[in-house]
Amino acid sequence: MRLIRLALLGTFLLGVNSAYAADYENQLPIREHVFENGLRLLVIERPDESRVVSKIFTDMGALNETPGQFGSAHFLEHLMFKGTPSLGSRDWKREQELHKQIQLAEDELEEERNRARNDLRERGVFHDYQHQATTPRIEELQGLIDSLNQQVLELNDEGPMKKWYQAYGGSRLTATTEQEYMKFDLDLPANRVELFLRVEADRMQNSVFRNFDAERMILVEQRLGDLNRPDTEYREAMNSLVGRASMVYVPEGYANDFNQYTRRYQRELYEDYFVPNNTTLIFIGGVTLEDMVPKVEKYFGHMERRPEPPRYQGREPLPSAEKRLVWRSNKLAPRIEFRYQVPGVGHPDRPAFDVLAEALQPQLQSLLNARAAGEKVNINTRVVHTERFGVPASINIEVLISDPDEIADIEKILLAELRRLAEEPLADADVALAKKRLRTEWYRTAADPNALAFQIGHFQVMDSWQSLAPYLEARDQTTADDIARLIDTYFVARNRSVGIVTPEGAEE
Repeated sequence: MRLIRLALLGTFLLGVNSAYAADYENQLPIREHVFENGLRLLVIERPDESRVVSKIFTDMGALNETPGQFGSAHFLEHLMFKGTPSLGSRDWKREQELHKQIQLAEDELEEERNRARNDLRERGVFHDYQHQATTPRIEELQGLIDSLNQQVLELNDEGPMKKWYQAYGGSRLTATTEQEYMKFDLDLPANRVELFLRVEADRMQNSVFRNFDAERMILVEQRLGDLNRPDTEYREAMNSLVGRASMVYVPEGYANDFNQYTRRYQRELYEDYFVPNNTTLIFIGGVTLEDMVPKVEKYFGHMERRPEPPRYQGREPLPSAEKRLVWRSNKLAPRIEFRYQVPGVGHPDRPAFDVLAEALQPQLQSLLNARAAGEKVNINTRVVHTERFGVPASINIEVLISDPDEIADIEKILLAELRRLAEEPLADADVALAKKRLRTEWYRTAADPNALAFQIGHFQVMDSWQSLAPYLEARDQTTADDIARLIDTYFVARNRSVGIVTPEGAEE
């Protein structure tokens, strides 16, 4: 054991009912152990519980992709459900040889695509022109890969991990990949926790990328499902308007990305990032740290510490000008939206933006209600799927409008109110109410082991799990003057991206 810490979250609950707060204080001691290979273990012990929430976080996500490979982190998550040599294969020796042949064929396929690059390059703005779409050798190699892959499938059992977990009482088996992390999680009986360790250690070191091309098509189907929602393309256009360089604003793959994924690139991501010194295990429930340390050592201790994975280095240029997007659509309600870049978790200003959003939304809604025109205000910090990041992202102020002719007037009202709030802070009572709502939301999180474990792991990849309590404390200490300062500092024209949704055929 190299490091054990005891950190009590909950001191931020001052000022609320003491018995109610004490309940949560007693449930939130995080105990930490860092192994020699860098693997981090975090445990919240709840001895009266018979089950345990188990999560494994890897500090890798869409931020680490390269252009032309967008969505590959999410694709890797799918591939890591396809089993290992010991989970899912009826004849690993034979299957292994087939995978080697597939890799050789894919390498030759990529060589042929590179050789024919000027024939295959897309030249049309609307993706409508290439000299040719393929070559005879490309078709031959693709056919060979399909044939070899079919032989692999004949040697496989589908869904081996899921079957094992469900057989021993596991539930809530899920996985998620976002911009900054990938996680696998499970709820299972406490006396079966070693199953999680055995499977996840195997997945982390020995994943076999079976059924690669079929799984690729599942991502295509998911992407088409996203695009069937009327607001997807608008929101992605707004993301790209806000961010000029940061990968945080990139969606989970465009249509032209999916066919570019290769086994070699996916393997490089896997081998670079799925290492013990880039991994955090989290357990909440009927286990103890002293009990978990030898169990984790048994399954993960043999893994060698590896070079630190490449870290995301992208930075947005300094905000320098207001940017505007006009989106014409008859499927979306008319609206106006302001987006302002805000700091990432770890910056001292970031906690106060939670309070700002919670307090500003009813303030703006009340202001617009006086017009009796049915406008609806929504303020959030969502980019793609995520609300909070360890890198700068944005806060979004969106107003749905009944009459598109009112867009210009609503914009003037919003700007005038934001200027006023920079000089005349919100009422203290409104800020106090916003903080109370945020505390209530946190109480619900703390009472739900699954939600709590997620927040601990998410903070670990954004900054550090130890920054969670100070973040909550800083949020609870936010004042009306703090919010006025944020508005004055960040809600400025050079940091503003404006989105307008108006019907098709509206005056251009």
